[in-house]
Amino acid sequence: MPIFPKISLRPEVENYLKENFMNEEVAVSSKQDAQGKFEAPLNHLSHPPSFTSVRVNTHLASVQHVKSLLVDELKKLNGLIVPVLQHPDLQDVLLIPVIGPRFVTVSFSNYIFSK
Repeated sequence: MPIFPKISLRPEVENYLKENFMNEEVAVSSKQDAQGKFEAPLNHLSHPPSFTSVRVNTHLASVQHVKSLLVDELKKLNGLIVPVLQHPDLQDVLLIPVIGPRFVTVSFSNYIFSK
């Protein structure tokens, strides 16, 4: 039993993906394999990311400056010391590990639309 719920798609999107993942060429080996190839990406999409990525505009600020700003803001936000890492291959990308669970306050707003 999966931990995360299956991602729900609009019917037209799901039908489009099924047509591509379960076509005759893919289903040559077996219909069950084709179904697995269709469901695998959907299962991966339902998992939360391990990192939040931040791309730095190096024309406006240095990567180190943005990194220090992020560390300061994260300290103010929740009092935790969360590491901000530089991507090993993409020098202008910073990575913030997702540390959870985080408590989310749900707020409801009333919207009134008139014609």
